[in-house]
Amino acid sequence: MLALSRCNAKQRALDNFYSYKLHHSSNEYVRALEPRILKDLAFLEVNPAKAEPFADLDRERFRAAAVTYQKAFYDAGGHYSAINAATLYLFAGSPEISRELARVAIGIARSDKGLPFFPLATQAEAYLLLEKLPEARAAVREAARHHDKNLLTRARTYYQLKLICHFLQIDPEIVAPLLPETVIHYCGHIFDQHRPLSLQDEVVLVERIEKVVVENHCAIAYGSLAAGSDILFAETILKQGGELNVWLPFAADAYCDILVRPAGEQWAERFHRCLAQANTVSFATESDFLGEDTLFKYCADVAMGMAVMRASSLHSRVMQLAVWDQVMSDREWSTCANISKWKTLGHHSVIIESPVRLPQAVVRSFGRQHPAQRREPHAILFSDVRGFSKLNDSGVVWYFNELHPVLARVIDGFRSNVQHVDTWGDAIFLVANKASVAARIAAALNDAINTIDQSLLGLEQPLMMRIGLHYGPVYKLYDHLAQCATYASTDVTKTARIEPVTPPGEIFGTEPFVAMLELEGEGWARFEYAGTIPSAKGFGSFRMFHVSPRDQQTAWLCSLNGPELAPQEIAAEKMR
Repeated sequence: MLALSRCNAKQRALDNFYSYKLHHSSNEYVRALEPRILKDLAFLEVNPAKAEPFADLDRERFRAAAVTYQKAFYDAGGHYSAINAATLYLFAGSPEISRELARVAIGIARSDKGLPFFPLATQAEAYLLLEKLPEARAAVREAARHHDKNLLTRARTYYQLKLICHFLQIDPEIVAPLLPETVIHYCGHIFDQHRPLSLQDEVVLVERIEKVVVENHCAIAYGSLAAGSDILFAETILKQGGELNVWLPFAADAYCDILVRPAGEQWAERFHRCLAQANTVSFATESDFLGEDTLFKYCADVAMGMAVMRASSLHSRVMQLAVWDQVMSDREWSTCANISKWKTLGHHSVIIESPVRLPQAVVRSFGRQHPAQRREPHAILFSDVRGFSKLNDSGVVWYFNELHPVLARVIDGFRSNVQHVDTWGDAIFLVANKASVAARIAAALNDAINTIDQSLLGLEQPLMMRIGLHYGPVYKLYDHLAQCATYASTDVTKTARIEPVTPPGEIFGTEPFVAMLELEGEGWARFEYAGTIPSAKGFGSFRMFHVSPRDQQTAWLCSLNGPELAPQEIAAEKMR
């Protein structure tokens, strides 16, 4: 149930919670999942981004969640259940019950001898509900001193408290100390024989980097590890106790040989030390370099997208730190290009002056080019249909004569942005120019198959699609058997191995896919981490994300594992 809840399948988790009779469990933590899901479902209707975020609230949905939390409080007596019930009663239109439970929660929290963050957060929330602002401010400040290593927990707490402030028309600045720390994307010049950096200049540059990192509370970083600026940023983040997330365009050894070791063996040693201490080391593609410098740009884009996505999920600040000599360059993967890309997204960049200033941009060559067989990054979609193999002959005819035209009309609406479509039986293979296009097509395909009448098929379970999404470099090649163009690469194969492990009715995307989705900045889709999932046929395990349309969720609730939208009647019936 917890896995389903974290995978955006809130209603499915709730249905299974009741079907497995977990509401009769004597385990406090098992029982707590029920009100948590009901709360998430209730908060779906609240969107702080709207002019009137609390207009037309379905108060009965909040009441159902409040009653469940209140029952959990009566059973276990914990301040967590009490304060959640209090907040939900506020939104349900019962301020008197809310204040009563808030006062009870304060008394219990004060006697809690466990980790200090949670009882302090409870007191802060309760004082807000009671509109005792000096006490709330003091509790928030004290809570902010603890639990600094769990930014997600701080983000969830921050946004629940901020939502209360909006509802009660309290200045949300009061909860600002709980705001998670800054997420950064870092980039900068390579320092090698083309742009040498003396030991004295390195000391000066490190001081500048440390000053910016400390002043801006940079706790989480995304970027690569080329010799020079990248490694200096990485070492500084690690020195300050931050979280380093390294993205490399291809295999680490090949990357080190191309972008690190030429600057000197000491840089290679520092490169490997940073890798060993990094929180994550990820690769934009599993394929080889082959001299194509477009992979560097693609990797930088993914790292930028991951930084933006992480900041969005934590509702924290995001910024770019760059070491740049202010010399313009038209190279697509240069520091100049990365800064320009970041600013076009509307994000803030802090430029750290490079101690080495050259009159013109350095141009590096990284091996033989293959213009006739050049890979380009694209969005890739693979899907199949659960239940297709159980169709009899009349069902197969129905599939191609009734369902296929519906699916074709979905894709027709995006043809100008689709480079390739192919099918094998129930499988669809599609290549698009943007991640957002592939995500929209995936959601529309799911909607199409879910709404078509399948009653004539006589199946125990309806046909449902499994859709896997990825973004990576692909070749456009000629298929001599089919006598037409096709697309192929290691990343195409990777996508094909993701689709079979996607739950029916769901859309799973890789980290590069959701990073590019975020970087494109359309804000159409939301995504939640689904876990590190083994792919089919032993192709490897990948960190996967559940992708869904934003209009089915609220932006702030994404930090609470953003649930699916479900009718209130379902929750009410389950409660009865």
